[in-house]
Amino acid sequence: MWSILSLIVAQMVTGVNITGSKFLVSHLSIIALLEIRFIVGSLVLLACMPFIKKNNTTQSTISSLNKKNWLILIVQALCAGMFFNLLMLSGIQFTSASMAGLITSTLPAMIIILSFIIFRQRITRFKALCILFATIGLIAINGSSLSSHDFSALSIIGDMIIFLAMIPEALYYVISKFKNTQLPAVKSAFLMNLINAIAMIPLLFFANWHELLGLSFNAYFVLFLVSVASALFYLFWFMGCDQVSASTAGLVTAAMPISTLAFSFIFLGEYITLVQGIGTLLILLSIVFGARKG
Repeated sequence: MWSILSLIVAQMVTGVNITGSKFLVSHLSIIALLEIRFIVGSLVLLACMPFIKKNNTTQSTISSLNKKNWLILIVQALCAGMFFNLLMLSGIQFTSASMAGLITSTLPAMIIILSFIIFRQRITRFKALCILFATIGLIAINGSSLSSHDFSALSIIGDMIIFLAMIPEALYYVISKFKNTQLPAVKSAFLMNLINAIAMIPLLFFANWHELLGLSFNAYFVLFLVSVASALFYLFWFMGCDQVSASTAGLVTAAMPISTLAFSFIFLGEYITLVQGIGTLLILLSIVFGARKG
């Protein structure tokens, strides 16, 4: 149960990340935003290492990783970090938040389909029913505000970019099951952020760094918050992903829109409709019952 809670916390942190990044992208270039996020995230996790105790003595060290381990870590990092964020933040500029939320609702189903293709992991009728309830719940949460969506050529391009972003994101969750090292979660999370920070270096020449000097105090605070969130996502996900199946992990990703909805209600004063409330209940039930059945 603790592993499921860790995965849910990781998705809640992602809600913070998306909400904050959406605010910052209008004040700062995407490349600069992501590079700062990954660097600060790496430093935060590096500072946490001495204070996090080892659970067992068989845990690996970074120096003990072989080429296969490094390849898996690099692919994971780039899928969930640079590739997903560049596509998501690029696409959301051309479409509405409601449509972006609806497209990201396909993530749980996409993860479970990829798990079946790659691992041949059997999808039971009960698990399929949980996926169906989660998908209906996600559509209920995100689809209620689509009536105001302006369908234009530019918005369709944005929608396609966001859908493409779901592919590397789904691959990250599936590839997590290839992880066969005993590397502590905090070290894995540190490497994820560091790999992305290094991978972003060739793109830094295209960033407008002068925008950084013009940020308000609130914007700097949000920037720090999303950077810490970037670190915590990997940390909590690695703490929980080894103990659950890929299909269950995919189901838990449905918790992310709930956290985004909750934060919008608490901090932005947005109204939650009855349909969104029912959708939230369906998602929570699908996660609880799906987790119990493994």
